[in-house]
Amino acid sequence: MNGAKQDCPRVSVVMGVYNGASQLTATVESILDQTFEDFELILVDDGSTDGASEMLREFAMQDRRIVLLHQPNAGLTCALIKGCDHARGEFIARQDVGDRSLSRRLEKQVDYLDRHPDVVAVGAGCRRIGPAGEFLGETIRNASPEQITNALLDAGQGISHMVATYRSDAYRAVGGYRQEFRFAQDTDLWHRLITVGKLGEVPEILFEWGIDVDGISSTNHDRQSQLAMLARESYRCVQSGGDDREILRRAEAISLGKVSSTQMESPERKLARAEFFIGSQLYVLGDPRCRAYLMRAIRRHPFWIRPWVKIVFSYLYLHSRQQ
Repeated sequence: MNGAKQDCPRVSVVMGVYNGASQLTATVESILDQTFEDFELILVDDGSTDGASEMLREFAMQDRRIVLLHQPNAGLTCALIKGCDHARGEFIARQDVGDRSLSRRLEKQVDYLDRHPDVVAVGAGCRRIGPAGEFLGETIRNASPEQITNALLDAGQGISHMVATYRSDAYRAVGGYRQEFRFAQDTDLWHRLITVGKLGEVPEILFEWGIDVDGISSTNHDRQSQLAMLARESYRCVQSGGDDREILRRAEAISLGKVSSTQMESPERKLARAEFFIGSQLYVLGDPRCRAYLMRAIRRHPFWIRPWVKIVFSYLYLHSRQQ
């Protein structure tokens, strides 16, 4: 491993795994194939039921850099807490099942953190990939740590959790992830991390976000938004010298509360929204493959007007662009 210290890797990659067996191999291999080799990969099996557990055991047997942990299904936040508690690296890097880190991701992010000692967490540019490998767009921010940190404070725009790498000592100094935030755990962590340093971002595409129809859901959107607001409220409270225990109690109640029947969507409605989202991304890019997704959204939810409007405009818009 090119002189890396086996007993203390520079990077601990932490990945919570709940199912996703069909996408697991590509995700794990994207980490194992990194140009930066001084890392450990901590896989936390969050009570998987689709064969992912067996695959994780195989991975751990085949590569000594892999550390495999298990827990009953408790959600991503608890899986991350467990994984980060076992992390031995100077830096902790996030990874999700279904996404891919490009080969120089860790190399570039470690270099950035080495060159910016005042930065405690760094993100990177992200490319969005559809279910059939379609290009859905990409996001890159070329901004200073001061600008990126201020964007969190002014507009609630932090770095992408899916491709974040942060300093272990800073993570532990601020208390790490908090169980009260089952969702928006990243927003809560970023607000506490900026009390000890800045956020940064490598202005390059180092990550591919795999967007799958079954993986898009609006069920927890309201709770995500409410918890993000409470994360910001907690930050302001503590910064002004207050006690945020009541805010944390409210966050826990929202995290653990059941979604009411009026908030629940039928499976077909959820899939329709997912198909529409992917179709809309392709539509913006002028890709005629948008029509297949929009038509599936219509078949699942015939009286929803938005996909009807967009598919009509897709023929007018794309036809005019091709002239």
